[in-house]
Amino acid sequence: MNDIEKSNNQSGNDHDYKMITDLLNKYDHERNKERRKKKDWVTKMATVLSFCSWGIIAAVWVLLETAAPERELKFITSFFDVQFGTEPQIRTWWDYTFVYAAFVLLLVSLAACVAAFIFNKMRMKRKTDKYKKSIFIIGGITIIALIVFFFRFGHVIFQIT
Repeated sequence: MNDIEKSNNQSGNDHDYKMITDLLNKYDHERNKERRKKKDWVTKMATVLSFCSWGIIAAVWVLLETAAPERELKFITSFFDVQFGTEPQIRTWWDYTFVYAAFVLLLVSLAACVAAFIFNKMRMKRKTDKYKKSIFIIGGITIIALIVFFFRFGHVIFQIT
């Protein structure tokens, strides 16, 4: 190779090197520009509302356990052959005050799920953003529970006679 071919080949290599370096620097600059340093308030609100919905569902379960008719525990008396002087009073009906409170809490849970979804939707601006699965799971559980409530306790909640 003569000197002219070497200089043309080297200048081509320098040009390719410069072009590749510029592309990599541009990629790093764009990647650093998109990176969030920490969670913003929108993401935190979606997470907090999701946790609140799970807590509300746990409270609904406790309320329904309290409202349900009591069950007689014959195991202790039959196992130890213990006889009490009088038969204990067992509540055989639903306590509809607790049922109504559970229904209201389910509505609050549904509102929290919708708000969490809206906050999560506000954050979906970049390719790496994802929807929180927990919001969809608890929202589905809440909707199913509301449907069951309508069929089981609709006559009480809406005072249908």
